[in-house]
Amino acid sequence: MNDIFGIFNKLAPQQKMMIGGIGLVTVILLGVLVSFLNEPNYSTVYTNLAQEDAAKVLEHLNSKKIPYKIEDGGSTIKVSSEVVYETRLELASKGIPNSGIIGYEIFDKSTMGMSQFMQKLNYKRALEGELSRTIAQQEGIESARIHIVKPEKSIFKNEQNDATASVVLKLSRGSISKENVNAIVNLVASSVDGLNKNNITLLDTNGRLLSQQSDENEFGVSTSKQYEIKQQIESYLVKKTQKVLDNILGYGNAIVQINAELNFDQVEKTIEDFDPERQVAVSEQTIKTENIGATYSDTSAQVSQNSTINYEISKTIERVVEGTGNIKRLTVATVINDETKQVKNGEKVETVHQPRSDEQLQKLEQIVRNAVGIDEVRGDQFSIVNIHFDNGSANTNFDEPNSAPQTPFDNMDKLINLILIVSAIIASLILLLKLMKRLKTEKIMIGTVNPGGLAMAGGMAPALDDFGSTSLPSPEKRKLFPLGDLEDEISDEALMKKNQTEKIANYVQKNPVDAAKLINSWLKEDEA
Repeated sequence: MNDIFGIFNKLAPQQKMMIGGIGLVTVILLGVLVSFLNEPNYSTVYTNLAQEDAAKVLEHLNSKKIPYKIEDGGSTIKVSSEVVYETRLELASKGIPNSGIIGYEIFDKSTMGMSQFMQKLNYKRALEGELSRTIAQQEGIESARIHIVKPEKSIFKNEQNDATASVVLKLSRGSISKENVNAIVNLVASSVDGLNKNNITLLDTNGRLLSQQSDENEFGVSTSKQYEIKQQIESYLVKKTQKVLDNILGYGNAIVQINAELNFDQVEKTIEDFDPERQVAVSEQTIKTENIGATYSDTSAQVSQNSTINYEISKTIERVVEGTGNIKRLTVATVINDETKQVKNGEKVETVHQPRSDEQLQKLEQIVRNAVGIDEVRGDQFSIVNIHFDNGSANTNFDEPNSAPQTPFDNMDKLINLILIVSAIIASLILLLKLMKRLKTEKIMIGTVNPGGLAMAGGMAPALDDFGSTSLPSPEKRKLFPLGDLEDEISDEALMKKNQTEKIANYVQKNPVDAAKLINSWLKEDEA
């Protein structure tokens, strides 16, 4: 450090100012980068806030001294990502926001003296608000608004109108899946008494109808469900068979496609079976008759007895409901690639594609039949063909779609921060290395005056030998730093240089012989 300060003190004012300016610019640049990188990453706390709710949120953030940003004309408020969830929980504990959507808290106030009509209206508002809050919590939905219409009850059932509802969604991603649409429709239908899901209309803020009404029997829905079940069965059988062939032949050397015909007929049978050989006595009736004599003295009597037994034939009643979605017929198509072998042709090794043997194809056919479950009685069809694949096995992928590679733009904020940090470090190092290299290569030597009156570099006086000549260092070892005309800039150094010049001139005038010898020696050294 002493050497560095010593070199710095010997620099000219312009060089000192240049170094100071570079250092100041570097400090300012680093300060700007640090302040930019230390700026918090803001995340949204609430959107579509009413003015009353926005004012309450800002009041809470100011009391907690939490930095925030306001966007969209005050309807969107953002805070640092580190405290966004904590802020939401604190605001929720205070019931903020509550002016945009009103739920069951409307009944927290006293309803004394309120008419029945106002009570029904408040219940309708509370139910709509609670459903809107529940739907808005789903992923991909920014906000929701629901309108429910419940007609008055009529005395006659055929004059009673059904309840209806309409739901308007503001989507954050521009689209919503069919499963989420069905989930929202079922949620609203289950939350409102007497509301059928066919009477619910679901649309987005762009005016696109998202829900579709279906018939009461839902034949249209069942048809789409049948196609879905068919695809699932085919995909399951293909994956199971493809896995077996890939392990045997290698990946990409076999292709399997299966078409499944399913039976979705709903059949219900009631069978009554009578067995005449199995009779069961159900009831037995016996009639006994007794006849007494005609006279009192006649004591003879006749007794007759008749028995009646009722039999019933054994009967068996069966109620059979056949399951739907049973496999009616399978059609399996299998393509096998040729066998690849390495054949040595002289000194070269060539790759030859040969058809597979009949014995190997028969074994593969038996394996695939057992894996799929081919039933000849059911009418299943199966085919296996050996064909050479032109595109090669290494580049063939029939099952898995090409997945898009991950790009470095997935997290742009972190990437930008990393680039700025690395750039600032590299720029600072380059600037520091250039400065140290310049200070290291520049040798600054200021002349001083010896007692004899001759100024030499580095304060070294010329040594005179016995013949009056002067021994000086070689010119290569005493390179002087060009100071230029500094009389207008540094008065002390200019005065010292002037004094040295005057002393050298006086020395030459007083000792012309010694001066001539000195100059002669310099000339000889230059010639050498």
